[in-house]
Amino acid sequence: MKNLLKKAILINTLAGAVMLNAYGETKLTYPELEVTPRATERLKMLAQKEEKNSILFPMNMQISALSTLVAGVLQFGSVDKEDDPDKRSPLAGVLVGGAWVGINLYMSQGYRVYNDTLSDVNRITGNGVREQLTRERIAEEGINKAARLASRLKWISALTNGGASAYMLSKVEKDTAAQIMGAVSLAAAFSPILFESEWERVAKDQRAYKKKVYGPIFTSSVFNVGEGKWAPGFLFASTF
Repeated sequence: MKNLLKKAILINTLAGAVMLNAYGETKLTYPELEVTPRATERLKMLAQKEEKNSILFPMNMQISALSTLVAGVLQFGSVDKEDDPDKRSPLAGVLVGGAWVGINLYMSQGYRVYNDTLSDVNRITGNGVREQLTRERIAEEGINKAARLASRLKWISALTNGGASAYMLSKVEKDTAAQIMGAVSLAAAFSPILFESEWERVAKDQRAYKKKVYGPIFTSSVFNVGEGKWAPGFLFASTF
């Protein structure tokens, strides 16, 4: 029994060594270069879409900003004078909503994160592994940068628009159109955090594609240990 176990261990070890040696003789690969589509390919498609469709920034953030702005304008004529004698509450909606309308317009019309990143990628010349890997990693950085920015902006948008809307609701006359609009703007303020933006989805999908490059490290098998006897074991494979 001990001899059988030793044979099984020896065979498993040799099998693992053979596979490692075979992999070691192959060309060094990187997940950035093995993934389909590559980050640069995805970036080119996104840059084209960005050029054709300027409204790539999350629509729910634009709706939130407009709702806060409209609620502020309506509240000028419906302020509860006892709670807000100086009529400051409408200004909160106008200033916050107006600021976010401006931010949304800039992000939709003037901010071209994918095109800017593509320009950086195109500056890297050469077709060697090093140059290819550099281009892919710069492309990934641009895709992830857009996702991080979208995540931060939607939380800041929700907090500022939600705060302004709640403040206005506490100072508005009851049973008025301004009160209804204030409630709508409060609900709309938190819609961005309930939905995933396109920037975030693109980055998440690219990470998922990249993970699929990695195959299983351990695989089970059955080995012939001689004299018509078999023993279960594992094969170990590794790529870098």
